[in-house]
Amino acid sequence: MRNCISPAACAALSLAMALPAAAADNAAPIKLAVSPLLCVIDKAATSCMMSFDIRFKSIAANEYCINDSAKPDPVHCWPRALSGVVLQEREVSEEFTYWLSAAGAKDPLAEVKITVLRVGSADRRRERRTRHVWDVL
Repeated sequence: MRNCISPAACAALSLAMALPAAAADNAAPIKLAVSPLLCVIDKAATSCMMSFDIRFKSIAANEYCINDSAKPDPVHCWPRALSGVVLQEREVSEEFTYWLSAAGAKDPLAEVKITVLRVGSADRRRERRTRHVWDVL
């Protein structure tokens, strides 16, 4: 690098050129996918019954566990796996999170949030038709 102004500038330029390659090597080593992601609760119901399809893929074989923020014990664990699939049937009434961790560890390697949407509230302002500015004429 002959065209550098100073040795510090050369070092910074070298580091900047090396960063994208390093970031590409570490891109998404573990992927967690959960389906569905949304529970829609009607105003007459307090919860919904759902079947979750939970899948993960990793670039390194390890003992992985799927955890659930609503339960203290893991949902399922796989010994020395690169990928895994589990189906879980459950009743949902509030938001929670699934996460993948190494066996015995509490730190999440990947996580997915399940959202609860409540429709049909008793608030009449949401049911009232909005008026357009030209409606007054």
